[in-house]
Amino acid sequence: MEPGWQAGRTGLHGHASRVPRSLVKAELARILASPAFRTATTHRRLLSHLVTQALSGHGAGLKEAVLGVEVFDRAPGEFDPRGDTIVRVEVRRLRQRLARCYATESHDGQVEISLPVGSYAPVFRRRPLASANAPRAVESGVHKEARELIERGDFLLRQGDQDSYRKALERFEQARSLQPDNALAHLGAARAWSALVGMTFEPATPGIEHARELARRAIECEADQGEAYGLLASIAHRYDYDWRAAEPMFDHAIALAPGSSFLHHALAFSLTLVRRFDEAELEYRLARELDPLDPSLRTREAILHLYRHQWSEAECGLRAVLDMTPGAALPLSLLGSVQLCRGEPEAALATYAEVARGTPQLSIGEVGMAQALALAGRRDEALALLAALQQRFDPGKHLSPYQLAMIRWRLGETDAALSQLEAAAQTRDCNFICLPVDPTFDALRSHPRFEALMRRFVGLA
Repeated sequence: MEPGWQAGRTGLHGHASRVPRSLVKAELARILASPAFRTATTHRRLLSHLVTQALSGHGAGLKEAVLGVEVFDRAPGEFDPRGDTIVRVEVRRLRQRLARCYATESHDGQVEISLPVGSYAPVFRRRPLASANAPRAVESGVHKEARELIERGDFLLRQGDQDSYRKALERFEQARSLQPDNALAHLGAARAWSALVGMTFEPATPGIEHARELARRAIECEADQGEAYGLLASIAHRYDYDWRAAEPMFDHAIALAPGSSFLHHALAFSLTLVRRFDEAELEYRLARELDPLDPSLRTREAILHLYRHQWSEAECGLRAVLDMTPGAALPLSLLGSVQLCRGEPEAALATYAEVARGTPQLSIGEVGMAQALALAGRRDEALALLAALQQRFDPGKHLSPYQLAMIRWRLGETDAALSQLEAAAQTRDCNFICLPVDPTFDALRSHPRFEALMRRFVGLA
């Protein structure tokens, strides 16, 4: 079992379920803030210690002698549990307090923390999801027209193409004008900007700053707006390269909105990018329970398989998305990437050509074609296509330095590829954060310039 994960008790189907760490942290925060624990200093400290140690993979080390020193400040080497029963007494009282908390207070979370008799290791058990797929609630008193615009914007965001993203942004901006204190209008506009940048329809600067400011505005309007905190966490990781700052922000976001598919989806993608694949898989599974038909979510799940070098699983997932959204640019281009990784340049060439025909406003189709031509040994054709790309798209705006690095690397131009990767980092290219796990560059990882690039940016080492 990976550190940070705790097996749950046997579930309804007779097997142990594993619980995402983010949900455990959210439940711990909820318990500590509850009336039963708010002023119980000793039990707050004890429960926090037990849960934190279990999440760190140290549950087996939760022994009476150790807890006496670490939690109750007994002197090391002098504490004798046979004569000093403080640990046993307080754990028993904590167990009773937990039981009262769950019995007497409303609880709409998805996890329950318990302390089995005879053990100091907590157990984390999933609770049945209640109204998981209910529409997102809108605060009372919201102007009817603004609410309608927000709902239409949310629908458009799910479509995954440039026109839909821009229409969604227009709807959210209209809602913001109608009701400036509506947190969901600001949040929707922030997500639309983030999507436009993430698909390279807009450059990171100033697009991502628009998203950041709008997310902050949402929080000013509604202090417990969890999805806005989650978007800020994604921005901190993907564009500021600061995973250390992003992770606690995700924890706070999910503590506020544990039933949000968007948050578990966003966290799963970030966990994928920092190589915590098992944790990402569980977060995706939870997001799918909450929103089983979201094509973007299913596409990101397939990316997880791609980055784990699970080519068949990645292809299966992408073809399932394409069955739902035929011709969609992102899953189709990722299918081409799988084919390149498998060493199938002719298949990749055909796939990327379909992307280029369907979405000529995106560079990724021709970028993939150039890579496929290079991999097939058709160097002159690849160079000609690269020159045409650089003439048709604005470098650094709609032509990603990261994408140029992929072509240069496939052409065997190591220094040029590294220079483009360095430019991608400097310009906050939305693709750069994928560098630690992108199989395209597997053979480049031992190069000193590559290693220096990884060390330079916080959260990527």
